Amino acid sequence: MRQKKIIEKLHTAFAEVEQAAELVPETLFFQQPFPGKWSVAEHADHLFLAVKPLVGLFGKPEVMLANWGKSNGISRSYNDLLAVYREKVKGVRTNTFVTPLEELTKSKRQVIEDLVAINRSFLVRASLFTEKELDMYQVPHPVIGMLTAREFLYFTHFHTQMHCETIRNLAAAR
Repeated sequence: MRQKKIIEKLHTAFAEVEQAAELVPETLFFQQPFPGKWSVAEHADHLFLAVKPLVGLFGKPEVMLANWGKSNGISRSYNDLLAVYREKVKGVRTNTFVTPLEELTKSKRQVIEDLVAINRSFLVRASLFTEKELDMYQVPHPVIGMLTAREFLYFTHFHTQMHCETIRNLAAAR
């Protein structure tokens, strides 16, 4: 998928998750549906924590190059990457680095505003990459392994959509 198209898809996915979170009443936003299952706030915070390091890395591609070198210049397709992810994620728990805090101290408004801000920053930085750079730079994913910058855009899109669907389901179930 070309850079412009994946950026558009990310923009749409980010807007959808933000809107879905907005629709959840404040009284339910922080409530876990079952013990051990994330609340809407925790899903939103997880998405924030997942994108935050990417903002830094996509702002300094030289760090990607210095830490992980150049890729072979070939990115997997969106569907191929998702197939690899689905296979590798079976039985894997969320990395503690992107696990929401046990007790969020922010308001609903602040959780959503923080998510909106980090998503915007990520889109701006990802938009600055050329097609060649998206396939040249690489970053490790904790489950999948090394991904090109383009593949990380694909993963971020899928990951955001997955959590958006969960947020919608949580809102509908109440």
